[in-house]
Amino acid sequence: MQHATTMTRHRARRGLAAALVLAALIAVPAAANASSREDEKLFALNMYHEARSGGRDGMVAVGWVVLNRIKDKGFPNTIRGVILQGGPKPPCEWGWTCDRRKDQPASAKHWRLAQQVARQMLGRNRPADPTGGALWLHETWRSPPAYTQGLRQTARIGENVFYAR
Repeated sequence: MQHATTMTRHRARRGLAAALVLAALIAVPAAANASSREDEKLFALNMYHEARSGGRDGMVAVGWVVLNRIKDKGFPNTIRGVILQGGPKPPCEWGWTCDRRKDQPASAKHWRLAQQVARQMLGRNRPADPTGGALWLHETWRSPPAYTQGLRQTARIGENVFYAR
């Protein structure tokens, strides 16, 4: 009788352990998906604000700067970290994140395009990097900022000039 009771307890513990593992497996993807949606939105917002006048090609190029920075040890290793680096006050890495204006896109057409590009770039059908591994950029209408000294210009796409080490 004691053996049967021990076996019943053992099975109950195994069942509880299996239930906990299953719960963890269900909860982790849900949290990851929420994070992925937030990252995708932030990624799209960055492409929208930095390259909407450059169309799809400009957005892809700006998106690649973010992805290249994630892979580089000199920058944060997440989309959120790269885009929000520097905080809400200047100097910040991306002007739109600290300009004190509303971040809500004004152009529905450009916002839809930015969302499509973000989804594609975070998926499996990512376009090739047209920037040559660029980590920095500035608008074409600006004189090259001091930080570009010693860097090599890799591309000029849309309204931006791109640089790498």
